[in-house]
Amino acid sequence: MGMLHRLVTIGAALLLGACSLLGQSPAEHAASPASDTAVYTDLIKRMIDSGQYYAALAHIQQQQREGNNDQLRYLEAEVRRNLGQFEAAETLYRGLLNGPQSGGAYHGLGLLYAPRNMNTAIGYLREAARRAPTDADTRNDLGYALLRQARYNEALPELATAAELDPNDDQPRNNLLLLMFLRRDEKGAQKIIADAAVPADTVSRLRAQAQAMQARSAGTGVRQ
Repeated sequence: MGMLHRLVTIGAALLLGACSLLGQSPAEHAASPASDTAVYTDLIKRMIDSGQYYAALAHIQQQQREGNNDQLRYLEAEVRRNLGQFEAAETLYRGLLNGPQSGGAYHGLGLLYAPRNMNTAIGYLREAARRAPTDADTRNDLGYALLRQARYNEALPELATAAELDPNDDQPRNNLLLLMFLRRDEKGAQKIIADAAVPADTVSRLRAQAQAMQARSAGTGVRQ
């Protein structure tokens, strides 16, 4: 789980600006106009999306020397979470809960807590979805967390919403298909497969995953 908001496509002029910034050193960028800030922030997001966490953190720190803001704090929290610096990430997220980045901060806390306390994680993810109801990543992560808890009826609207909000992203669609298999809803599964032209190997993998999850649930007495 866990992912950043999809980057909005920027115009040709900004793309040219982004290319020029990529070739700059932090010192050179310091002299760039303030109007480049949005482009520079997009570059940091791209670094995070591509797993270049240390480079992203270096650029965040450079920007913070020129002036910190909630967006930079949020990006730093995302980087530190992905680097396994959970205490630092949590402190940063909690400092953003009452500001404009609150939806992302609650989402980040949900992802932080998912490996250790799923019920707490779901609470944070629900609040994130309440604050950013059209964010497909948040709805997908909430739906998947509910799915892992075998709370299938609650997971369905979250995953269906995520899949419809971002039809070009395979992950929400695959999670929704996995849910159909777990619910033993073959009709619903076949509709998703046909509508999205899901590859046969993906269908086989998700069926096998559902069977394994059902077997584990049966072994622990979890009701579905």
